[in-house]
Amino acid sequence: MTDRSERVAVVATALRDTLERLDADAVAQRMEPDLRHTPEYMRLARDYEASALRAELRRHAGLLLHWMLSGTPPDSYVLSEMYERARECAGAGQPLDCVLLLHRRGARAFWNAVLSLVTEEEGARLTEWAEQGRHRLDSYFDSYLDLVTRIFTQAYADQADLPSAQGDRRAHTLFDRLCTHLPITVEDQERAARLGFDLAPPYVPFVALIDKSAPAERADLAARLRTAGALAFVEDVRITGITGPGFGWSAFLADRRLLLAEDLPTGRTGLQTAVDNLRLLVAVASRSQRHGRVRADDFLPQMLLANSPEVADAVTRRVFGPLTGGDNGELTATLACLAENQFDSASTSAALHMHRNTLLYRIKQIEKLTRLDLQSHSDRTVVWLAVIWAQVSSRPVGSRSLRTKGLSAASRSDGLSDVIGR
Repeated sequence: MTDRSERVAVVATALRDTLERLDADAVAQRMEPDLRHTPEYMRLARDYEASALRAELRRHAGLLLHWMLSGTPPDSYVLSEMYERARECAGAGQPLDCVLLLHRRGARAFWNAVLSLVTEEEGARLTEWAEQGRHRLDSYFDSYLDLVTRIFTQAYADQADLPSAQGDRRAHTLFDRLCTHLPITVEDQERAARLGFDLAPPYVPFVALIDKSAPAERADLAARLRTAGALAFVEDVRITGITGPGFGWSAFLADRRLLLAEDLPTGRTGLQTAVDNLRLLVAVASRSQRHGRVRADDFLPQMLLANSPEVADAVTRRVFGPLTGGDNGELTATLACLAENQFDSASTSAALHMHRNTLLYRIKQIEKLTRLDLQSHSDRTVVWLAVIWAQVSSRPVGSRSLRTKGLSAASRSDGLSDVIGR
């Protein structure tokens, strides 16, 4: 055996010994920080619980570790499980290119995680192995990505052939054409006939949300609504569409997790605006833990702020900006509690388990720092709006407003923002 071949054998043995000691859970935990802020991962997070995403990372980490140790690709059982998860992604409306890009990022995150979990000496050996035979490292990743691409492409193609998926696409296409005021064509009439939907106006737009629902549940609800005569389709975590006047919602509202927002009957002219407002209403209501039917009248201050992110920004800065940083956390919490208790000192003292004199001292400190007069009706209103916005947007009071991720983003057709969550 030559010196070079001996060196290669030593490095290969070190690689095997190192990988055998690695735990897939530990690798997955190191992978997650590299991935969770990517657009592809964040999009998946709208449809899946964090625990489910971590479990998926663990499965792929285990798959790669086993593949590199044994030199054999995954068996038919593993491939079958991967296929079913790919079909679920397709059913949830996750774009195929985004899913494949996430797996590509995941392969690189896997190797970075491996290097971060070994000793410096082991890391040097692993790096030497990768550099000496880069085709080896790339061959694992290329084979892995080829396998993922093949499985997911097939699953997406199979999912697209399902009647429920076809119905969802037809409903979405017809809805978009109605919103854009395009002339009704023969194809539109055929779509409506296949869906059992009456094209004659007026239309009653709606947006629905099932709390903590799986993608399959949302697809099932949209299909049942179409069977009942609605034009319904899955839109990220929501079900959106239109019905005719007098549509029967009672059977669907039997599910206590369902949140439903409807608008008044309208023609095609006002349809898009109405649905945008309903998306926003559902986003606001879901953050308030509401279920059943909701109306915009129930959330007028929240809707006002959500529709005006610049105003929400200004209100938040005016109230909590002077209290940000330093040791003012207690003052921030006190001010929020005061607003939640209608600025009543006795109720606030009881809620904070605080002596009244201590509360009065904190109020003076708050007024000194913010230059707010908490006896003034107008200043109290500003504080109240700032606290409402913090509650609705699920941000800690005093944090900076997320201009690009605020509730107003919920009115976009591409789905709920990250601030909304599920």
